Amino acid sequence: MQENQANKAVKPQKIKKSYAFKPRIAEMIESHKYVHNGREIDFVSQAISNYCAEIDGEKSLDVLCNRMYKIISAEADCHSNRMATLLFKIAVELAILNHTIGAGYVNLTDAEMRYIRNKALTNVRKSHGFISFEKAMEEERQKGLVD
Repeated sequence: MQENQANKAVKPQKIKKSYAFKPRIAEMIESHKYVHNGREIDFVSQAISNYCAEIDGEKSLDVLCNRMYKIISAEADCHSNRMATLLFKIAVELAILNHTIGAGYVNLTDAEMRYIRNKALTNVRKSHGFISFEKAMEEERQKGLVD
C-alpha cells in the first residue's frame, strides 16, 4: 500500500495553464508555428528557451556554437560533394585528352570517342583520379597503336 502512495507521489501532476498574448506576439506565434508541425506549445517553449539562453551567457554560447556547427557542417557537406563531382569530371576529361594524344588520334569517329571516353572513365575510377600522360602512352604502346 505504501508503494502505491509512493508511486502517486512521484508522478508529476499535469497543470493546464493558458496564456493570453499580445496581438503582435500571437501573430508571430501563428506565423512561425509551422517550425514545429503546427504545435504552438513547442514553438513557444523553444522561443522561451532561446531567450533564456540569450540572457544566460554560458548557455548562449552553447546555443550559438550548436547553430554555427550545424550551418557550417551543412555547407561543407554540400560544397565537398559538389567539388568531388566536378573534380571527377575534370579527371575524366583529362584522361580523355591523355588517351587521345597517346593514341595519336586526331580525327576520331563517334564510336572511337565513346570507346576512349569509357576507357578513360574506367582508368580514372581505378586510379582514383590520377592518370599520367606517360601511363596512357604506355598503355597505347602495349596495344601496338603507337610506335
